[in-house]
Amino acid sequence: MTYNVRAHSYVVGGLGLTGQACVRFLKQQGAKVKAFDTRDTFNVSAPLNICVTTGSLPRDFFAGVDTLVLSPGLSLDIEQVIHAKACGVEVIGDVELFARLNSTPTIGITGSNGKTTVTLLTTHMLRACGYEVCEAGNVGRPVLETLPESVSQRETQPLDVIVLELSSFQLETTSSLKLNAASILNISDDHLDRHGDMQHYTAAKQRIFSHCDTAVVWRGDYQVKPISACENTITYGLDASDTGFGLREGNITFDGEALLNSADIRLAGMHNILNVMASLALCQAFGAPLNKAALAVTSFTSAPHRCVEIANINGVKWIDDSKATNVGATIAAIEGLAPITKGKIILIAGGDSKGADLSALKPALVESVSEVIALGKDAEKFSTIFDNTTLVSSMEMAVSAANLRAVSGDIVLLSPACASIDMFKNYMHRAQVFTDAVAHITASVKFTRDAGATKEAGGLPS
Repeated sequence: MTYNVRAHSYVVGGLGLTGQACVRFLKQQGAKVKAFDTRDTFNVSAPLNICVTTGSLPRDFFAGVDTLVLSPGLSLDIEQVIHAKACGVEVIGDVELFARLNSTPTIGITGSNGKTTVTLLTTHMLRACGYEVCEAGNVGRPVLETLPESVSQRETQPLDVIVLELSSFQLETTSSLKLNAASILNISDDHLDRHGDMQHYTAAKQRIFSHCDTAVVWRGDYQVKPISACENTITYGLDASDTGFGLREGNITFDGEALLNSADIRLAGMHNILNVMASLALCQAFGAPLNKAALAVTSFTSAPHRCVEIANINGVKWIDDSKATNVGATIAAIEGLAPITKGKIILIAGGDSKGADLSALKPALVESVSEVIALGKDAEKFSTIFDNTTLVSSMEMAVSAANLRAVSGDIVLLSPACASIDMFKNYMHRAQVFTDAVAHITASVKFTRDAGATKEAGGLPS
């Protein structure tokens, strides 16, 4: 049965970018819509021209309302949602609304880490194979803007496929999302301040397989296997498997046959080899020619702040992995870089751990890290799990301390394992402060080199 948007009355909860996109879409469809926001003051990119209530809601706010479309940043446990449910209002998210209207083949990607890289890489591969494709969801573009009914799509060529990056917050309000292929890349402690425990967090992720044709599954983690029945499964891993995607003698293989030399991949670390395999498997599940997809990998560069080398100063590599906001992401970065590091790894970490257990980091630290330089709200937690930890109060101090310790062949890795909100606007701002501090070192090295050259040529000018 076709879902008729106009036949329902809506409340949009939360007016961030996702909420604003929901309001625009619902108004375009002629639906009755109003909104609430939990903040007393907020900014919108353009006038919404609807009734907006802030803070606590009046008792009759949900009278006559059929559906609450809740922004992913708002918990299902807030008083406004409890109020809505008590009034018999259905609570969904924008992804579920999309699912009820979408008829374009769709690929879904979730996991604690690597989602954006795999989403962008899969999109890049499919585009190289000749498909009209776009990425959406947690990666940037609101999902509703991919629908033909959306104004932004009316003058574009119809899409062959949509690639969605999906967070646990987005998935927990879905019930009918149909996907041609889907993958949970990995699961590690994250967002437990929202989900409460790993069981609820994993259950939210597992919703991606509820109506999925082909599951793409990493052989290295039992938690990512679908608990729902999927028609097909494609597996991948770093072992030399004769089925699915594997790694043999430096080559990514499919069913035992060499497909892509890992040396041709421009992404750093073994964890990115897994990301490439997942992307290849998703493309194959969609029916894309595998050889063309593999060739496209060689022209793909990493998204910002995800294990990206930003400088090489006197043989010391400085790596920005500021997007590593949980323990699993940092472990992946350390374990991915350790096999290709000639010297030692100096880790800059810390921030708001969001209630996660940082002790899971200890084996990777002991095995591969020479020193941790920690800052932020939960910096002291690193001292309890790793003896060689230095506490600092700013990113500039962390970079300076790392510079004093690093020698040629070493890597200085910013991979915080924590959120940034205790000291920075977001992880991008954290990365910028890191980059600026490293640039200051680069400038100092250049000045010293230039001054030495001037002195050799006859002395510094007076």
